[in-house]
Amino acid sequence: MPDDKIRGFVKEREALHKEIKNLKSELEDQQYQAKKGEYSSNAPHANGPDMQLYEIQREASKQIHDYKFKLQKAEQDIATLEGMVTRLETQVKRYKGDAERAEGMEDELKQEKRKLQKELREASTELEELRNQNKHLTTRLERIRQTRSALGIQ
Repeated sequence: MPDDKIRGFVKEREALHKEIKNLKSELEDQQYQAKKGEYSSNAPHANGPDMQLYEIQREASKQIHDYKFKLQKAEQDIATLEGMVTRLETQVKRYKGDAERAEGMEDELKQEKRKLQKELREASTELEELRNQNKHLTTRLERIRQTRSALGIQ
C-alpha cells in the first residue's frame, strides 16, 4: 500500500517537473520573441501587446511557483512514506525474528513434553510392577502365616 502511494507521488513529481520545464521553455520563448520584436523595430509599441506579454509571463511565473510548491509537498510526502516503509520493514524483521524464536521454543517444549511423558509412562510402569510385586509378596506372606498357624507355630 505505501509503495503504491510512493509510486503515485513519484509519477506526480515527474509530471510536475516536465510541466515546469515546458512552462519555463514557453516563458523563455515568449521573452525571446518579445526581445526580438523590440530589436527589430525602433518604433514604440502600443501598450496592448506589452501588457499581454506581461500578463502571460506573470501567469506562467505563478504556475511555476504553484508547481514548485506541489513538487515540494510531493517530495515531503514521499520522504514521509519512505520513512514509514523503513519502519514497517524493521517491524516485519523484528516480528519474523520473534516468530522464529517462538517456533524454536515451541519445538523445545514439544521435545520436553515428549520426554516427560516417556518418564511418566516409565514411572507408571515401574509403579505397577512394584504394586504387583507387593501384592505377590503380601500373598506369599499371608500363605506363610496360614501355614504357620496351621502347624501351630507362632
